[in-house]
Amino acid sequence: MRGESCTGKTRTAFEAIRVCLKDWQLVFPKNARRLLALLDANVLAPRTVLWLNEAQIFLTGTDAEEVTAALHSRLEQTGPVVILGTLWPEYHRTLTATPEPGKDAHPNARALLNQVKPVDVPASFTTTALRTSLVHCDRSLATAVSTSTGGRITQTLAAGPQLVDHYQQAASHSPYGHAVITTAMDARRLGHISPLPAALLKAAAPGYLTEQQRAAADPDTCFAQALDYARERVRGVVAALEPVANPDGMGALPDIYRLSDYLDHHARTIRRYAFPPESFWTAARDHAASAADLEALAEAADRRGHYRMAAALYQRAADAGGMGALVELAWRRGRAGDLDGAEQLYQRAIEAGDMGALVELAQLRQRAGDLDGAEPLAQRAADAGDTGPLVELAWRRGEAGDLDGAERVAQRAANTGNINALVRLAWRLEEAGDLEGAERVAQRAADIGGREALIRLARLRKRGH
Repeated sequence: MRGESCTGKTRTAFEAIRVCLKDWQLVFPKNARRLLALLDANVLAPRTVLWLNEAQIFLTGTDAEEVTAALHSRLEQTGPVVILGTLWPEYHRTLTATPEPGKDAHPNARALLNQVKPVDVPASFTTTALRTSLVHCDRSLATAVSTSTGGRITQTLAAGPQLVDHYQQAASHSPYGHAVITTAMDARRLGHISPLPAALLKAAAPGYLTEQQRAAADPDTCFAQALDYARERVRGVVAALEPVANPDGMGALPDIYRLSDYLDHHARTIRRYAFPPESFWTAARDHAASAADLEALAEAADRRGHYRMAAALYQRAADAGGMGALVELAWRRGRAGDLDGAEQLYQRAIEAGDMGALVELAQLRQRAGDLDGAEPLAQRAADAGDTGPLVELAWRRGEAGDLDGAERVAQRAANTGNINALVRLAWRLEEAGDLEGAERVAQRAADIGGREALIRLARLRKRGH
């Protein structure tokens, strides 16, 4: 079920299950860890609905690729089983977009979602739908129709507009509460998907206040009062900051909060171009704990030209086990000329099983002129399915005048199915006037296959006669 915040995705899904699958079991995991444990135990019986409410919780983050691979595997087993998720359009676009070469962060999630034809839940009801007698038989629906604009009654029912007003009014009569809510809004829109620790909100909020507001605040009570305002339920329905249920028992997790989805969506419009204060970045560095959150915040800092803070966030993410952050730090060290430091970080990532780091290290050594050191790494990368480093190495050996070495490496790339290095070597030999050598290499490429190799071979034979 794909739709914007507060459009009725969850209710639509519920009604569909109630009508069509009323005798089925319903499983409702609260987080990715619980879902993964459920799938690993293989206890999802036939005639079960697996409900992934707010599916981005499961399809993004540290465990996302493992989760999506497990979901894919379950769909290939005995059914019938229904996996039903709700997802915002922006998350769907991000997860299904064609990635840049070498930057595929979620291949399993994309493979899973690309098989899906989403059921879109519109942001508003049509005029015809709102005129039906069923709507006006229910007092709450009738009130929502009369007080909503553009047919957006679900948002009104969820008290979304009133919640926005509650936030905006805080700027004058509860500025610290406004600052705490704004901190949460910035954190979510910049990539902190996990629930927010109170320590992050407290540390960041002062940067959103004026000097006069900070001077007037009582340091012993202002944060508690701000939290009270942020947790105040509007119309008794929804609050800006909601408690987070303890996944292992009853009650809420202490000092952990989740931003209202409606305010999250609102923030992505009104604060789209806003640059958070320095206190936000420092608080994020010191108090965000998830490697996935830290990596996302680091990318956000980097896009905004805050490079020193981006490096600090990447370091924290790497320390928390984020392989993407480790590779990013290695790349930055290499770009800065610290080749030894870059290699150490790449080696850590390789030891942890990151084959992308293997490719990056091979290319780093090539750029540094260490072709002999790059060759075994390029071969390992080819064995893992990426022949790019071998092709580049063959070219660099040719540039260095080592044509025998270039031919050897090109042949190894061809043995794994990539004839590009042989074709490029044939071109180099032809340019050098070695038509016999060029024809020999082009013949090898043509024997493996490829239109370009055949064309090159035909031209060489024409020139030779």
